Amino acid sequence: MSPLSRRLFLGATSAAFLAAGAVPAAAVTDSIRRGTRSWTFENDSLRATVTYAGGTVRLTGLFNKRAGRGYLSAPSLLFAHELDGSETVRADDGGWSLGAVSTELVTVLTKERSWRVGERVRIPLHRTTPRPFTVTLVFEIYDGDAGLRYFTLVRNDDRARELTLTRSTVIDLRLPDLPHTLHYVPNMKWFSTRGSLGTGPVGTSWPKKALTVYDTGDGWSLSPELNWKTQRGNGNYPADYMLPPFAGINAWSGQDTVSVDTHPESLRLTLFPGEEFEYLAVNLTVFKGDVVDGKMADELHFRKRFKYHHTTALFHQNDWDYRGGPGRELPAGYYYDTVIPQTKRAGLDMVMLDDYWNTTRDSIEPSDSMKKAITGLDILARTLKDNGLGFGLWFSLTGDGHLKGRDLADPTQLAYKRGQIETLLNDYGVTQHMIDLTEYWQNERTTASSHAGDNVYRKALRTRNMLNDLVTKNPQYLPKLTSELDIAPTQGDRNNGLLHIAYNGWNTSNGGITGEDLSLRTALTAFGHLPMAATYMNGGRMTGRMEDYYSYMAVRAVKFPQDPGDPAKWPEAAVQLMGVFNAWRRRPEITALTDGPFLPVHLGQGWDTTAWDSSKGPYVWMWADTARRTALLVATAAGTPGTTVDAKVRWLKDRTSYAVTDITIDDDGTQAHSPRGTFTGERLRTRGLPVDLSENTSKGKAFWLSAR
Repeated sequence: MSPLSRRLFLGATSAAFLAAGAVPAAAVTDSIRRGTRSWTFENDSLRATVTYAGGTVRLTGLFNKRAGRGYLSAPSLLFAHELDGSETVRADDGGWSLGAVSTELVTVLTKERSWRVGERVRIPLHRTTPRPFTVTLVFEIYDGDAGLRYFTLVRNDDRARELTLTRSTVIDLRLPDLPHTLHYVPNMKWFSTRGSLGTGPVGTSWPKKALTVYDTGDGWSLSPELNWKTQRGNGNYPADYMLPPFAGINAWSGQDTVSVDTHPESLRLTLFPGEEFEYLAVNLTVFKGDVVDGKMADELHFRKRFKYHHTTALFHQNDWDYRGGPGRELPAGYYYDTVIPQTKRAGLDMVMLDDYWNTTRDSIEPSDSMKKAITGLDILARTLKDNGLGFGLWFSLTGDGHLKGRDLADPTQLAYKRGQIETLLNDYGVTQHMIDLTEYWQNERTTASSHAGDNVYRKALRTRNMLNDLVTKNPQYLPKLTSELDIAPTQGDRNNGLLHIAYNGWNTSNGGITGEDLSLRTALTAFGHLPMAATYMNGGRMTGRMEDYYSYMAVRAVKFPQDPGDPAKWPEAAVQLMGVFNAWRRRPEITALTDGPFLPVHLGQGWDTTAWDSSKGPYVWMWADTARRTALLVATAAGTPGTTVDAKVRWLKDRTSYAVTDITIDDDGTQAHSPRGTFTGERLRTRGLPVDLSENTSKGKAFWLSAR
């Protein structure tokens, strides 16, 4: 292999590198095989089989291919529903007739191309007693190293009467209770146990994930798609307004199975006559290795499940701190004279208008005070586009504040808001949309579209499905749902769940991390629980410290909230350094890697054990091409005292030798090009790459790894 050229980092793009670093489309293979009333789902990681016989459908096999081990001790239950508080129907009760099965591809669509990420099968089951009822099983198997997603569509086939699912078991798996460590997440902080996991809360939160590592060095992970908690009423229960998420996990607590069961106080789905509605989804992955391998299995699965692409961190200037709020306004032309030029000089990606930009939260017309600063959305949109910047907007779907406004469980209300979003997309080129302010409050009245027991669930699901459809039709559209959606602000106790993530979108998350302010630590703690492409930082600052700037690369989006017109907060030297950094970060050979999956290396003290202290750095992560021939590794102390670390890289090929080059940009804007030696992947995995952050002015470094 030819020697590394300094131009790779500071000069022209290498076409050969780009060809090698491109992510190829997944090979088109049959990952769903149909037998005589059986279906086998298979990818590189797992093989699962569902069988129908004698009016019963069961999950009859779950095989971990890399570990060479089957996990089901007996056929497992795929659903059970208590109907109208009385009789229960189960997938294995023998009362179901099989309908016409259909399959389809799961694809990702971008502005440039589309590609396959998996396959989906729909298996409808019908019965007439005790009520006319159809349950359609939907399985999505994703290609390569990924898992299986499962949910159901439930339909009330009675054309005259409503039907209520008063409580349900979403899935009940006969997974072996052998010696293990079970890791679980009630919020953003990970806990573990050598025993079982019950359905009760941990503190004030309920577990939303179970990842089990057997002592044999393999395991499984179960991730239901849940909300954070459920709002009780719309502010009329001040002393008792937090209900559990829609469902919870029981792993061998008082039972010999692992199940996902609904919390009836939060979810009782009432189906109108003839109505079909989507029920809760679960994601199931398997892995060989330790807890990090288990979390990585979920990270790769989530990337396909949520159709992520172009995930290099997006840096945006946000005006809330210096303009947001009633009665505040900026000088005439401030965005054209100051905000946009400064944002462009710093090399940021987008300008975003936060709350209070419109006449009311329900309109798409700028307020009079906003017009002084921007003149109009059309002029602002054109100017941003001419300067190569994206256009972001805070825009309420309820059209009001916390616990107020439109009922998003009502399809007609949601359709109206969708029309406004489409106008913002089509007429004004909006590329990013923030949704905020307890929009999933509970309407306790029965309406033509919901009941008290399912109003919040319908809000969450219908909103997500609408956003997914908008993203599919407008691949440039980037939705962000904040941690204020479920519960009126409590600051220290709010978060998001998998149910809040739209295709290729992101969230704010901060629950359960003491003293946390949406910094790098929050994002890294999310690894394995929420997709890393869904993580967000609020702390973008023009500090002039590469230790900070490198930390911003780990997440999907970074908010820069300070006033670009304040020289104390946007110092000239710091802005220039940010411009140098972003020019490098946006080079095609860099984004070819950073658009790919996040690969953890060292996420704080004890990060790969049950004693993880995420407050103690340094923090190290990387990206690599599909062939593991090229990688970019970033390390930062991110404000912690840590200086040195042996960065053990587990994601390369053991028998391949890698030339390591220090390519760190220092705080004065110069970039190193210092060879650090050649190491086998096995040595980097077992002994690590020595990293000394004290070598630079601030404690941040970057390394290029290239196979010899």
